[in-house]
Amino acid sequence: MIKCPTCGTEQLFEVTAIDPLIKSFEQWINHLEASGLSYAYVSKLKSIVANHIAPNLRDMDVKAVSSKVVFDFYSTLLQRGLASKTIKHILDTLKGLLNHLFYLDVIHKVPKFPKIKITAQSKRWIGIDTQRMILSQIDPQYQLFYAILFETGMRPGEARALKKRDIDGAVITVERALDEKNNTRPTKTGHIYKYQISNDLASYIHINFSHYMPERMMFSLSRSNIQKIWTRACRTVGVSIPMYQASRHSKASQINEQCEQERLCRLKEALQHESATTTTKYYTLGSKEKL
Repeated sequence: MIKCPTCGTEQLFEVTAIDPLIKSFEQWINHLEASGLSYAYVSKLKSIVANHIAPNLRDMDVKAVSSKVVFDFYSTLLQRGLASKTIKHILDTLKGLLNHLFYLDVIHKVPKFPKIKITAQSKRWIGIDTQRMILSQIDPQYQLFYAILFETGMRPGEARALKKRDIDGAVITVERALDEKNNTRPTKTGHIYKYQISNDLASYIHINFSHYMPERMMFSLSRSNIQKIWTRACRTVGVSIPMYQASRHSKASQINEQCEQERLCRLKEALQHESATTTTKYYTLGSKEKL
């Protein structure tokens, strides 16, 4: 038995240096899936292999994947007009398998890969008022799910896994998540944690869900239905933003904005400025300009 460098589990990985690359991918991905890695991650790997790697390198022996082969493959991806981020994901998947095979002594060298520079995209987020506008366009029977996402920044898979017993007054305990196949998994970090919710939301839950038994699931929404409901509501409001950015990322940005405003108010008072505009004129956040 050999310890898998990708997932850390022990395995019997039967690959030889004359196996076609596609067979090695199938065995590697099957192993990752069996080891308990997330369904979303494994599905993404399968999609990359099926749509990009297999059409070009399907019958190549694993030992024959040289640096020239990698760079030729890279050129093919560029010619297809794929985004730099997509190309990086494809090559990272190929490199992941080769690193795995190198660790298992199936191949004796990992070929060189091109360095791909990805331009950082601006982080998009929305405020509470926009969240409320979107929420108003969602069917009332589903509003609580999205309200919890907005107010706590909870991950959707963890919200889908909530049971009635997880909600105690104004505190929600998160100890599990549901994957795309509705299988129960640990949270992304593997930790159990708590979220504080407003008294209004806690009161709404108490009034409308007090008849639920402790082990009853709070929501019966599939991942695809959650996305459909979200897309429809955003289209009605005229806002285009992914749900994760509008909930978890926006919650973080809202907290950051609030902290910045509170910090600015304290500075304004400390410096006895009449206007916060004067404070911002001389106030520097961070240490880039510090001598």
